[in-house]
Amino acid sequence: LLCVPAPRAPTAAPKQLELYSYFSGAGGFCTGAAQAGCRVVYACDNCPRALETHRRNHRDTEHQCLTLPSPEAAARLPTDGRRFHVHCSPPCTKFSKICDPNAVKGNASARGRAQAVTLVEWSLALMLGSRCTSWSLEQVPSPEVVAVLERAQRQWPGRVAWARFDLSLLGVPQTRRRLLAGTPRLIARLQRLESKTRRRTARSVLPRPRGTHVRHGWAPRRTWSASCAPLDGLVHTVRGRHAHCWVTLRDGEAVDHCVMWPSELAALQTFPKGYKLPLRKFDAYLQVGNAVPPLVAKLLLKKEARVSRA
Repeated sequence: LLCVPAPRAPTAAPKQLELYSYFSGAGGFCTGAAQAGCRVVYACDNCPRALETHRRNHRDTEHQCLTLPSPEAAARLPTDGRRFHVHCSPPCTKFSKICDPNAVKGNASARGRAQAVTLVEWSLALMLGSRCTSWSLEQVPSPEVVAVLERAQRQWPGRVAWARFDLSLLGVPQTRRRLLAGTPRLIARLQRLESKTRRRTARSVLPRPRGTHVRHGWAPRRTWSASCAPLDGLVHTVRGRHAHCWVTLRDGEAVDHCVMWPSELAALQTFPKGYKLPLRKFDAYLQVGNAVPPLVAKLLLKKEARVSRA
């Protein structure tokens, strides 16, 4: 007699980790999360142009244009027990002397930094007060942000971890350093992934160079030769303003230069080829420079997105 095994009941598919992104910008973190296997459910930002870029690349995502903090945005987080990750990238320009035009004006700068701290505090309260599976926050490693995180560690013991990351050790071809906070498991995992072997040169992501070096976008002309990075190394941090330039150096002198295309800066930021950027160059430069490099989000969530939990 032929023994035919009884048919097995279909195995339940792992629940896909959902992503809710606040201060989402043009979609850097969301793009990396989608590459890791997450479903991007919700994106919120106060810039309609950035959200339009996000919408063009993430058509199945719900988009909401709001000025944060907002109770309406906080109410979007689920409460039915599903698995979801929350990410916040509150504006960091007020923590940077380079980016903040009022940094030399004392009171105006202090007022702006206080507002920026408020957004970081709101973000932490939003995520840690929710039922999220995991969470993350990206910022510059300023003393104000560190102080807020240290207070959060005391308020929510065992739920808050943070570290300063050299993103070049994760494969971003820039001298870009950022503070990332999140659940202890995620931060520890990302720290384990840091390695010199992951470093990539600018040439590896820019296959058709239009010069011999890449120059700081904000460097004065008289320091061009000193502010240029060779293609076989890392370039300077890509910023929302003052786009980088291609420079050709001969005998230490710049003989030719031109501004980099938004698509070239997007490659340095690890956006996938073909990411739909605004046609208006100013918008494209601003959105690309302000984005979280997608590769960082991909590495952060790749394992988390695959975990199945009841």
